[in-house]
Amino acid sequence: MKKTFMTLACVGFALSAQAVNPSLAHIQRTMKMLEDSTPENPAHLRVLFYGQSITAQAWTSTIRKQFQDAYPTAEFEFRNAAIGGYTSPALARTAEHDLYPWYPDLLFFHVYGPMDKYEEIVRRTRGQTCAEIILWTSHLDSKEDAKALLAKPDARSLRILELADEYHCMGIDLRTKWCRMLVESGNANTNLLRDGIHLNQAGCDLYAKFIGEEIRRAPELGDNPGKSGTLTQVSVDSPAVTRGTDGSIALRFKGNRVVAVSDGAGSAGATAQAMLDGRPVGSHKDVWAITRPSKGPKIWMPAINQVSFEKPLVAEDWTLTCLPDSRPDGSRVHFKVVGSVTGEDGEGWSSERFVSRSGRVVIEHADWRLNWELGYGKTTLPEGFEVTWTSYPLFTAVYEPKEAGARTLLMQCASSGEHTLTLTPGKKGAALGLGGFVVYAPAERCPAASEGAGRSVGLARGGQAPTAESTISTPSGYNTTHE
Repeated sequence: MKKTFMTLACVGFALSAQAVNPSLAHIQRTMKMLEDSTPENPAHLRVLFYGQSITAQAWTSTIRKQFQDAYPTAEFEFRNAAIGGYTSPALARTAEHDLYPWYPDLLFFHVYGPMDKYEEIVRRTRGQTCAEIILWTSHLDSKEDAKALLAKPDARSLRILELADEYHCMGIDLRTKWCRMLVESGNANTNLLRDGIHLNQAGCDLYAKFIGEEIRRAPELGDNPGKSGTLTQVSVDSPAVTRGTDGSIALRFKGNRVVAVSDGAGSAGATAQAMLDGRPVGSHKDVWAITRPSKGPKIWMPAINQVSFEKPLVAEDWTLTCLPDSRPDGSRVHFKVVGSVTGEDGEGWSSERFVSRSGRVVIEHADWRLNWELGYGKTTLPEGFEVTWTSYPLFTAVYEPKEAGARTLLMQCASSGEHTLTLTPGKKGAALGLGGFVVYAPAERCPAASEGAGRSVGLARGGQAPTAESTISTPSGYNTTHE
């Protein structure tokens, strides 16, 4: 029986009555994977919701449940990394922690703010991942006129739909559907909002309906090969795989991510060292990532938008401690950084660019958030306040055989290229139990997809430092209660 992505009965209506959105073609790889999922061969899917407070609201849980109900055999990994109050310039900085390293298969993305930074996030997602992307136009706030917007759509909405087309994303014109519903029903938009912009429960139901009703498998649109990048299954018997006399297995590939799939036939206790292009995988700088820094003293936003690096990292926990001579309002913070492995790694001031002695910590002046938060909340910097984060590998240094069907990330880097990944057993003749690999290669033909494709590791790869204008301001109608 063919599966469909059904909306909830209380808010949905028959999918067959809906015209097919042509941009639905750009998520057909995902939908085909889900349709083909079986208990014996389940689909594996990472789904990320990213944006600000609207994307943190309850409608995302409805979409999540719809996926799980429609495709019960699929193995989903859902994550909502939205940050309330963060417009596109700030989210362009935190995406280096939240989005690109997580490497979703499907991305739901919506944010307010300047469209150049909005586009930057879409472009970098396309350049660094194989994610299929869903974009949509905004619902109405309490001051907007539905009739006027139906007569003349706003420029921002038109640009979002243009970007969806340019970057091969699914584009949903939620705004037009919202306007039509208001005009045809005579309903007041304020009945769908809990304040000037945020959705109440009825608004969340409608939001989920307008997005969910368009997500479906549409074989007539094709399977969209290559538009969002390619996922290639490579057998261990493929010509791309070479076996050495020492039992090593070398995979030649073009891409930026490799996942090993186990056949369950590995030798007990076997291990294999991983090498990328003739060097230990961990010696390559861009196979490392950093978690989002911890939040400020009063609200949910991170105390620092981005921590980057100039040298290869090690897996460790980091602590930044504010020192006593910092200004109480957080406008100039004197701090020290300490890594659980690196140890004490230098002191600096938030008013200046900081590079630690090891090169494993880089903080741009404009990425500090404490001054904004403390001023907004009219509080002072707590004595000895700490900001923490963790540096972690996007690779497996030593592979160990797994049970049949288990998937292991062997390596992931920021930019796609031609590489050789080699696994060498510690004991000659030991079976590694590898059934094959999945190779991820981001799309090459998207407009400017390679611009800024490298993961930010300081100015060496991350482009220009953020300016003071890049920092976030509180948007009109923003409610400080985080969803």
